[in-house]
Amino acid sequence: MGGLEKKKLKVAVIGAGVAGLSCAVELERHGLSPVVFEQRPRPGELFEHCAAVLRLYSRPYDPLAQLREEFRLELRPISRIKKITMKSFRKKVTVKGNLGYLFLRGQARDSVESQLFAKIKSGITADTRADYLDLSKKFDYVVVANGSYDAGRTEGIWSPVIRTKVVGGSVVGKFDPEELVMWVDTRYSRTSYAYLAPFWEKRAFLGLVVPDSSVEEARRHWKLFWEIEQHPFEQVSEVVVEHNAGFVYPHQVGNILFAGVAGGFQEPFLGFGLIPAAKSGTLAGRAVATGRRYEDLLAQLKKDTEHSLVFREMINKAKNDDYDMLLGIISVPGLKQAIYNTNLDVLRIAAAAAGRLKGLIRRFKSG
Repeated sequence: MGGLEKKKLKVAVIGAGVAGLSCAVELERHGLSPVVFEQRPRPGELFEHCAAVLRLYSRPYDPLAQLREEFRLELRPISRIKKITMKSFRKKVTVKGNLGYLFLRGQARDSVESQLFAKIKSGITADTRADYLDLSKKFDYVVVANGSYDAGRTEGIWSPVIRTKVVGGSVVGKFDPEELVMWVDTRYSRTSYAYLAPFWEKRAFLGLVVPDSSVEEARRHWKLFWEIEQHPFEQVSEVVVEHNAGFVYPHQVGNILFAGVAGGFQEPFLGFGLIPAAKSGTLAGRAVATGRRYEDLLAQLKKDTEHSLVFREMINKAKNDDYDMLLGIISVPGLKQAIYNTNLDVLRIAAAAAGRLKGLIRRFKSG
């Protein structure tokens, strides 16, 4: 920390999302009082949605237990996922078990962002679009956690891998609050996927992720998705947002640290980076507060990101016959339970077996 006393450190955090607020929680735990800048009136995205966090992506750990024990973050889901239904063009498979969690995102009282905001004492400087370069001259450290890759692109440390649009919205109907539904069908989603995550019994978020598309193209695919699946729901809100993923290196430039989406930490499916954002934000705060090298603290999280992006690349290259075959394999008696209800790290094994990991790891340089 360059000889600076901890109590005298001036730290700016840009973004009051999951990564920024997790960073603020960690900084306050170490006795620091960060200044958190948020361009919106309050923490949380302007639209309400439901994010799924699957245990499949955190093997051999339970994601919430790991957050609690290693990162000292306690987050409350709105429900557990006890059933996942997967649908392809010709196949349908349902798996039951302790499969993951559903989290509310947005500005509601029980959202992840509101939970984290309630844990900090520093408050936020709202309605402020902060300039990270300007702040880097006024603060000892700046943590960029604004959910955007713009700063990384300016610094020349961002390499895009996946560009998508998420089109969807809240729907009303009758839902199992413990069931996550996923669709993979290239007739409407090309090389991506759709999902339904319930808020509760009568309301859910339905979303379609479309790669390399304009807003108009995404909406056309959304319309086709409804026509093909004949959903019995009523849509009551609409949202179209970008959901991009890529590599970032290094994650610290001078006194500027990059966390969450700004640091390239995403998930391949559904959670849209909730757990990686919380982890990277916490580790950024830990690096600043303790003087430890941020790149070293990120070692495991970077490996997790490498594997998840390899898996996403595999999905992106699949066709309907591949999806049908995959669901057919999963439906083999005993196999789907072995995949979803053990601590076997299936995704890492599959990624390594695919032979694509080596090239991506070269792009995602280690520190």
